[in-house]
Amino acid sequence: MKSKSFRIKWSSLIVMTLSLVFFQNCTGSDPKVIADSKQTVSAVPTTPSAPVIPTTPSAPVVVSSTPAVSATQKYIAMGVNGHDGKAPYPMETIESRFKVLDANNLRSYRTSGEMLNDQRYSEMDTLLALAKKYNINIRPMVYPTTQARAYEYGKRYGASMKIWEIGNELDLTEGDDAQDYAAMVATYKGLKQASDEFGYNLKYTINATACNDDAPGRCYGKKDGSIYFLDGAKAAGFNFDYISFHYYSFYGDKGYWYDKFYGQMRGMATKYKTKIFYNEMNCAEIYGANGNKDGGFAGDKACYDSLKQMITTINTSYKDIVQEMNIYELLDEPGHEIEWEKHFGLMYDINNPKPLFNMVTSFTK
Repeated sequence: MKSKSFRIKWSSLIVMTLSLVFFQNCTGSDPKVIADSKQTVSAVPTTPSAPVIPTTPSAPVVVSSTPAVSATQKYIAMGVNGHDGKAPYPMETIESRFKVLDANNLRSYRTSGEMLNDQRYSEMDTLLALAKKYNINIRPMVYPTTQARAYEYGKRYGASMKIWEIGNELDLTEGDDAQDYAAMVATYKGLKQASDEFGYNLKYTINATACNDDAPGRCYGKKDGSIYFLDGAKAAGFNFDYISFHYYSFYGDKGYWYDKFYGQMRGMATKYKTKIFYNEMNCAEIYGANGNKDGGFAGDKACYDSLKQMITTINTSYKDIVQEMNIYELLDEPGHEIEWEKHFGLMYDINNPKPLFNMVTSFTK
């Protein structure tokens, strides 16, 4: 999350422009993964209902920490990513965002790590109070830190946030795995210390991204992708409970690339006997200086159709392993210094949804 680099499939038409950026993700931003795959896609609504942008908040409710996916539930639970406190997400209008999430049944909200990292606790308190009011599950991603700082996080917020994701796309960089493992373990130990001490029963998530084993790089020749990274973290002492997965696809990815990358995702779930939180996904057509800026339209065989195809495929063929899906992200970031990072929003701003928003929320009704 936060700013983001991205992961790439090295597919024929885009490799030359994107590969360099792919390997420059150690700037503190979050990468996205681009790839292709297969799967049979079932029909989805062709005329999604209009987005609901309410003016009257719904009644307060109690937030459940881990919504289960039942066999009879039509679609997998969905949500979005957000960056509260950044310019497009001012704290002064945070309640309006939670109203939109609630009204459209977007029940999962993945937050970036800056709020905790910068110790903006009053803002976090506000966010959590609204999450409880509107029945939204907050999914915190925390940057690896010291055991003492992580203990502080857990002690303060363990009663409100039950699933903690430690690190974001750390598998993308090469040569620093041992350092990453040590930092994740320290964070895990601090959170677990607080959990054990106060009886919070916290759960922990590790993140992995789609990885192209066909191309020279971190998982060259490793058909199971980033499982090596999960294995290393586990051996180092990070006893994670869940796995989060990132992959951004092109419309043409269905087939070979879907098979490869979603196969890696299934392999992770199978090996570790756990659920996947697919918590960063969107179309890859947004990438590039001339990439998609408006989310596209139904039948475009590009961004709109790409994301619809992804969501449909996961619901059709991976509902047994995927717990939640989170689209990256809720709002555009027009002031971002990287061109494509400006355009990942499902909405231009909180009052102006893209057609993409209508399509995504047709899966939450």
